Amino acid sequence: MHSIPTIYIWSAGSALLALGGMMIAHRLVKPIDLEKHQPFLDATLNIVGTLVSILLGLLVAASLNSYQTLEGDVEAEATSVAEVGRLSFGLPADKQREILRQCLDYCDQVANVEWPEMEVGRVSPQTYAVYLKLLRTVVTFKPATNGETNLHSSMLSAVQTVGDYRRHRLLWLQGNRNGKLMPVLFMCALIVLIFAYLYVKRGSFVLHCFLICFVATALGANLGLVVLLNNPFKGDWKIQPTGFQVNSQIIRALTGMR
Repeated sequence: MHSIPTIYIWSAGSALLALGGMMIAHRLVKPIDLEKHQPFLDATLNIVGTLVSILLGLLVAASLNSYQTLEGDVEAEATSVAEVGRLSFGLPADKQREILRQCLDYCDQVANVEWPEMEVGRVSPQTYAVYLKLLRTVVTFKPATNGETNLHSSMLSAVQTVGDYRRHRLLWLQGNRNGKLMPVLFMCALIVLIFAYLYVKRGSFVLHCFLICFVATALGANLGLVVLLNNPFKGDWKIQPTGFQVNSQIIRALTGMR
């Protein structure tokens, strides 16, 4: 049975919390004179609502852009590993098999060991050791012909690219984007809801509850998007190591390695 998507939980939870606040405000806060204060409330709510919507829109767009960039970097890292393996076919048979073995080990380590570790915010030293072994093999290779020299140059570039994208992927784990963003976003969402509570009239309580739910659902959905996009290695939308898994399957199919 599939779990409920996190974005729905955020939306429903926001609506329920907003309704709870609505009930409290309805019982404890004395209704204001809307005819007297409505022009001021309208002007202030328009300013605050516009600022909050712009802030949420920019943060969602920035988070989505960062998520897509990181997703592309993961695929580029896997592609660079595949490039090292492809170029090894121009080397002597023993060196070719050694490099393919190390490419396979790296892809297996990333997909099966490092990815679960990254989900809880940790880095795998074993995977880094496997990468260093591949790097050392490529760097210390001594070309014997002009063709091998050209291949070696391309392999050096590819294995360096693997390291660069890997570094970017791991640096992402050290950031604390949610810890910095969420207090500000919660404060902005709360301000919008408080303004909405001020418009409550005793005779239109049910209708106002529906409107509060719609506002809170939209705010909760945007907050949920920011959280999901800033946690790219866990949750419903976590990036998968598909490229590394495909590399492993291809190498095994071509070489018969286990």
